[in-house]
Amino acid sequence: MRPETKEQARKNRYGAWAGNETGIPYIEGQCAWAVWPGDGWIQKQCSRKNGYGLDGLYCKQHAKRK
Repeated sequence: MRPETKEQARKNRYGAWAGNETGIPYIEGQCAWAVWPGDGWIQKQCSRKNGYGLDGLYCKQHAKRK
């Protein structure tokens, strides 16, 4: 799910799987896009600064992909 509002982003969890069912919560000030890191095992939140796109949730790069 790609959040469209800040409320949706705050409910979002990254990297949830059977060994970590709660995942990692959305970090304010970072892009809300879920990315696959180099190991490609679980998704993480993009670490770039947000401020673009819907409700200012995305970085410049990911706002274009929305």
